Amino acid sequence: MARTLRIDIDLSRSLRDDDTRALVRSLAEFDDVQLAGAIGNCSAADQDRVLMLLPAVRRSEVFGQLRPEVAGEILGRIAPEEGAALLEEQDADDAADILGELDPARLREILARFDPEDIEELNELLAYDEDSAGGIMSPHFVHIEPDGTIAELFEIIRALEDPPSQIFYSYVLDDDDRLLGIISLRALVLADPSLRVRQVMKRDVISVTPDADQELVADIASRYDLTAVPVVDAERRMLGVVTIDDIVDVLTEEATEDILKMAGAGEEIIDTQSFGSSFRARVPWLAAAAAGGVLVAAALSGFEGALQSVPVLALFMPVVAGMGGNVGTQSSTIVVRGLAVGYVERGRLASIVGREVGLGATLGLIYGIAIALAAPFVGGEVSDPLALGLVLTFGMIGSMTIAATVGASIPLLMDRLKIDPAVSTGPFVTTAVDILGLLFYFWLATVLLGVSP
Repeated sequence: MARTLRIDIDLSRSLRDDDTRALVRSLAEFDDVQLAGAIGNCSAADQDRVLMLLPAVRRSEVFGQLRPEVAGEILGRIAPEEGAALLEEQDADDAADILGELDPARLREILARFDPEDIEELNELLAYDEDSAGGIMSPHFVHIEPDGTIAELFEIIRALEDPPSQIFYSYVLDDDDRLLGIISLRALVLADPSLRVRQVMKRDVISVTPDADQELVADIASRYDLTAVPVVDAERRMLGVVTIDDIVDVLTEEATEDILKMAGAGEEIIDTQSFGSSFRARVPWLAAAAAGGVLVAAALSGFEGALQSVPVLALFMPVVAGMGGNVGTQSSTIVVRGLAVGYVERGRLASIVGREVGLGATLGLIYGIAIALAAPFVGGEVSDPLALGLVLTFGMIGSMTIAATVGASIPLLMDRLKIDPAVSTGPFVTTAVDILGLLFYFWLATVLLGVSP
């Protein structure tokens, strides 16, 4: 962290001072990943300047480490032949990710600089949805026929002019390119070179189709401890492979997306980088929260008489609403993340909701009693302190039970309706919890304190 901060500071100072010599020294001091991260935080003009100061060989390496959206913006500014030169040094799947950020006209300009064979390969990758297995797979992988020997497989790997950057598995294909089995790197190294491939290969292969969602691919890799997942068509013909570097990127991207959705701040970090994009991402959610607040005020307007008779009730409204909101957020977050990583089984919905209701009631009892005991020291007079204590205790129990129920149920309902559950943890849960919790609190006050609404 400290080293990353230092490179940002050094780059910023050198760029601000327009000190080319100091800038070149800074660029030489840090590795490609650190430098790519720093470039991503620079202005467009500074991004282009830093890249052009790098040696040609290193320029392509740093460019390959940039986020696709940043790399795409750079390609939109530099000459098409320069962009093609940078992309030619990237793996096909990484190049396709970057090209997917371009507008059609710019895409055609850059693709025109590639060899026809490379254009066909990139177009095949670009044809898939960017969030699918086909969109993130690499078409380059090591393969052999089942009757070949282990020694021949070694020779195939050694003879590759441009071997895949990550060779975790070798894939066994028949004459029609159908996937028959795999040989892990460990099995390959330990096997007798004279053995036939079919004697060593693992036949039970976990694979996905090209239209599978990238989140499913990452989930499969995580569950089965795979470092690569083969992609096959409906007839099990091998199309490509999703490797661990892309799997990690997907896990990071999906987790970030869920967190941002739950906060109502967009779907990507890029949405928060400028004032305008951040404003557009947040406005709908805050509008929903504002509308929810108006609904809460409208719902409570029927209890003006209770507030006039027992003003002290207003002192504890923030506590009741706040504790309920916290429990609702906790329950919804646990359920949303559980659904995302497979820890929440869809066949156990009743038990999940039941557990959250039990937790809400228990926590409500504990904190309700604590708040009731603290109430006499807060201030405000009431004719029946015991009744007020009961209102606070049972009001807290009710509010937190309702919150836990709503927080667990709404994401599960969203999931059943095929809507992303992450969107439910923002204003929807908060508004529902506030309305129901406070309505219960004031209803209880009218019953136990004997006041009219």
